[in-house]
Amino acid sequence: MMEGVLRRVLQLVFGSGADISNVNPLPVTDTGCGKAVSGVLDQPIIAAATTTTLADCVSCSLGESPRTLALTIEAMYNAIATAGIRVHVISSYGDVTGGFHTGGMGVAVLTDANNHFIVNELVGLTVVNQTDGSSGVITANTLNTVTAVLAGGIANVWNTNDVYYINGAGYDTVDYDTWNPAFAAGIFIRQTKPYNTDPRNLKVLIENLDPLQQVIDVTAAFTWENRS
Repeated sequence: MMEGVLRRVLQLVFGSGADISNVNPLPVTDTGCGKAVSGVLDQPIIAAATTTTLADCVSCSLGESPRTLALTIEAMYNAIATAGIRVHVISSYGDVTGGFHTGGMGVAVLTDANNHFIVNELVGLTVVNQTDGSSGVITANTLNTVTAVLAGGIANVWNTNDVYYINGAGYDTVDYDTWNPAFAAGIFIRQTKPYNTDPRNLKVLIENLDPLQQVIDVTAAFTWENRS
């Protein structure tokens, strides 16, 4: 009697897809929910010898813990191209960075001596001065400073200890994965690579390896399966 009650309680908590036994003490219902596609990057043109930025790519959030993950890259190479593209997959545990303004009062440039940025990695992202209520698109950054014209707040400047955050930032300085899709001059390529799902957030940077020719119609999309 007690065993039957306990079994029903555990099945309500952990799922009813299988019986509870010594072999399978805590079964969980496993239901497929299909596959989803998230386009994270769409660049009509990537100039010769350049790399897309953090601002060009939407974050792929894996907070729902999908079991499978794949990245599909598309690109059209110039007819006289001599090199293809390189894919840089980078990860973050939060897709955001932030802190406090450690500089002076009433200044136009954010300084955070406690944070460390890659020079100009934040260009195109938006910095928010949470204390002042203002924000602005980042035009430059150094190791510890961020330049943006603030608007929409009270004073639209930085004061000591103002709290700030930057969405779409806080990514690793070392690639999670790096690979070169197939290349031949004048062709369109579409190539998919599977991944494990350990990271929390992923972004994709595309490097054009050709020193002279642009590459066009470059896209990146993640596909994943989520099950409950």
